[in-house]
Amino acid sequence: MFVKPGVFHRYDPTDLPVPLVVDVSRSGREYPVDMRSPVPFTAIHDNASVYVEDIWAETHRHGGTMLYALFPHMYIDANRHELDIDPELVEGPWPMPLQPTVSKRGLGLLKSKSRYGEPVQEKKLTFEEVEDRLNRYHRPYHEELKSIIDRTKSAYGFVYHLSCHCMSAIGAPTHPDAGKERADFCIGDMNGNTASRNFVELVVNAIKKEGFTCTINEPYAGGELNRRYGDPENDVESIMVEINKKRFMDVTTFRKTNGFSGIKNAANTILRGLAEAARERMKKA
Repeated sequence: MFVKPGVFHRYDPTDLPVPLVVDVSRSGREYPVDMRSPVPFTAIHDNASVYVEDIWAETHRHGGTMLYALFPHMYIDANRHELDIDPELVEGPWPMPLQPTVSKRGLGLLKSKSRYGEPVQEKKLTFEEVEDRLNRYHRPYHEELKSIIDRTKSAYGFVYHLSCHCMSAIGAPTHPDAGKERADFCIGDMNGNTASRNFVELVVNAIKKEGFTCTINEPYAGGELNRRYGDPENDVESIMVEINKKRFMDVTTFRKTNGFSGIKNAANTILRGLAEAARERMKKA
């Protein structure tokens, strides 16, 4: 394991390496000392993808590499573009035009709302303050992930990348499917732009084999991590994997439930299937 304190852990393969990369960008719970919010800690913590790093922890045993962000995405979100910022959150001049997209719903690079719509920022942030967060956390995480993907592509000619998260059981007010019940898993490929159909089907079939339900690009199609790195025409397959948190944890106490082992088994089935597919592909190369 390689550690960049406060930023990420990288878990390298302990079995025969394969071009499989898992990144867990929203499970970090090392809260920076300058993180402030007017809402209770439970509201902030509820937005973390708790235990996702544990669900995918066997990646290295299947020959893959896992990158795990230690910082909370409620402080700065590695799965958002650097300019996806709500102008209402900033103070003073900005040296380039902002590009608010998801931030219009309060869920951009800097969160203005919790998933249930509570205002979470104590104050507006200056350009210098945002640059500091980008330089300390966001950019180093992306630099490391890009390095892993580039090395893997160079060594094997192709990459299987999973961006892993968890989601609430019912769409929250700030989400596109507010009030709707969700499946056990959601797979996103940016509506067919970041992975081939065969790759998506490989993952979906592994999920269904374990008895879980799965949607594709509904309610989520993926994020910045998929958009930035997914390039199926050049053999970099990238999908988002969202897991319904009610299948493995108590959303009130944040404790694991008896369902955790089943979800982890499903993750291992996915990893095993991708590792086998990768080895078969490597034999034919």
